[in-house]
Amino acid sequence: MNEGDSAPTIRAAKLSYQCIVGSYYALLSLFLINSLSALDQFSPAVPFIWLLQSAPLLGFSQAIHRKKVKQLIWLSLVVLLYFIHGVLVAFDPTRRIAGTAELGLSVLLFCALLIFLRVAQKLSNPSVTNP
Repeated sequence: MNEGDSAPTIRAAKLSYQCIVGSYYALLSLFLINSLSALDQFSPAVPFIWLLQSAPLLGFSQAIHRKKVKQLIWLSLVVLLYFIHGVLVAFDPTRRIAGTAELGLSVLLFCALLIFLRVAQKLSNPSVTNP
């Protein structure tokens, strides 16, 4: 990789990282909104519902903020579960908007993770060239 390639690569890494953080917190917020609207009034079940939906994502918060590549690879696999859940929820007419939002955010998070991981691989091993 020559010196002219590094600036767009670094820019792509920054943009994809911002998309990762944004879509990660948007998914957590979506689950909070879904759990608050699941019951007619607030009860102790609401935080429990949110925790059940968000627990797999919450385990990766340090990996996201510390940019740990190996754990981000695992996060990209976990996000596929949210993609499947979003597809299933989107088929329910009463929750179609929430399902579509979850679907879109999980696709955005997955794609941003793939781009970030690819760019991180390029930056850590500059001697490897693309075919």
